[in-house]
Amino acid sequence: MADYAVQPGARVVWCLRRRSTDVRCVLLSNGTPAEVQVVHGDDVVLREVFQEEWMAMNWARAYEERLRAQGWGDVPED
Repeated sequence: MADYAVQPGARVVWCLRRRSTDVRCVLLSNGTPAEVQVVHGDDVVLREVFQEEWMAMNWARAYEERLRAQGWGDVPED
């Protein structure tokens, strides 16, 4: 998995892989608002901001389902 320095207070919600590329979802939430970042390799490719963490988590789950439908799968454990 590519190295990505997660900021303090952030957590990785999910990690997926297709071929040799990783994508991960990082939630940054220190109260409100909550920010979701989708990181592809080493690059933040998408940022969404939500008023509450539960809204961010719902969005992250929906985005994960869309990626799985496109052939992304779980990152194998090393």
